[in-house]
Amino acid sequence: MIEINPEKLVKNTSSAGELIFRGGLALQAELGAQNVQRFQNFLTTPQGKTFLLQQTLLQTQNAKRGTRIYNPAAPIIAKGLSQEFTSQKPQRHLDVGDGSLRGVFRGIIGRSQPRTQQENAVRFFDNKLNKNINLQVRYGGEPGQLDQFPNREGVLSNKPPEDFIKFRIRDAVNGRYIIFPALISGITDNSTNNTTSFSYIGRADKVYVYGDYARSISFTVDIVAQREEDIPIIWEKINYAKGLTLPQYKQFFGKTGVTDNTRPVAPIVYLTLGDMFNDAPGFFNSVNLTIPENSTWELKDGRQMPHLCQLAFDFQHIGKENPTMTSMHYDNISKSFPFEEPQVDKALPTPGRRQQRRTQRDARREQFQKDLADPNVSRRQARQRRRQQRRLDREKRRQETKFGT
Repeated sequence: MIEINPEKLVKNTSSAGELIFRGGLALQAELGAQNVQRFQNFLTTPQGKTFLLQQTLLQTQNAKRGTRIYNPAAPIIAKGLSQEFTSQKPQRHLDVGDGSLRGVFRGIIGRSQPRTQQENAVRFFDNKLNKNINLQVRYGGEPGQLDQFPNREGVLSNKPPEDFIKFRIRDAVNGRYIIFPALISGITDNSTNNTTSFSYIGRADKVYVYGDYARSISFTVDIVAQREEDIPIIWEKINYAKGLTLPQYKQFFGKTGVTDNTRPVAPIVYLTLGDMFNDAPGFFNSVNLTIPENSTWELKDGRQMPHLCQLAFDFQHIGKENPTMTSMHYDNISKSFPFEEPQVDKALPTPGRRQQRRTQRDARREQFQKDLADPNVSRRQARQRRRQQRRLDREKRRQETKFGT
């Protein structure tokens, strides 16, 4: 057995007095050597030889070709490494790679394929990793030209940013695009209606009259600056996004030709969010900026701004068509499920209230005369039937008035 020196527990500390490795680097090296020695001793026993044979047979049954050769050096190397090097432990199979000496060596240590950086949403729009993709574009555009999009340098072209999901805000008053990488969360689509209730004497229930309708869409966008050059780009767009709740003052001509006066123009935008909304007209009720506590800041003078922030939008949807129960409430995806409006027979108009009451009264009289002519029905029974039918007709009219039909 290897003897462990207790004094080595306090060695290999950083300048702050913290241990770089648990128990110290020297202790971890001694423990690794002790584990390797134990495992080698186990392999010399009959149980160890049986273990190697079983692992070799099991590895040959691997479904992936090129990984069916067991690597006996993998467990020995793994036993000698501490927990800080867990990600560096070799694989249990041997892969010769391309057949060269380098491929055989990489297969022995379990690194048959070179490591590649994992792609994710943040790395995707990093210009240093993706030279041909620039999702961090500048604020810009031309009035009246919806097909002109700015790039990272601010040059306009008809090529939109190649993002995972289409996300664009078009300032319709100034004709400018505000485009952020689509790191969107918390999408909420709220539709509400307002009704007015009335209470009549002698009735316990209320009568409701339909008033109006409103629809609002809220979502949050995470904004990330990967490096110093992104700071002025993203904060320029944040600056103009905050202004989408304010009016724009423009000159107008009077009858005398005076142009000194100005008037406020209400902000209106077009929102594009995937295939749910495509240039949907509306306006923002609120634009809220939040800077997380763990956000890092740029330290250079003149650019001391956080690298990470969130914008929360509350969008008031106006829509492109008259909203009805059978309208297409989602733009592009609604084209996949077209719904035909129900046909209304204009030759049969809905009768008025007086005409309806007259028709019901005539029907009751006709039925009353039939009951009187029936020898099996007495005059008293005929009157009871007429009174009962009158109550049913009155209740029917009340229900129609209550539900607006």
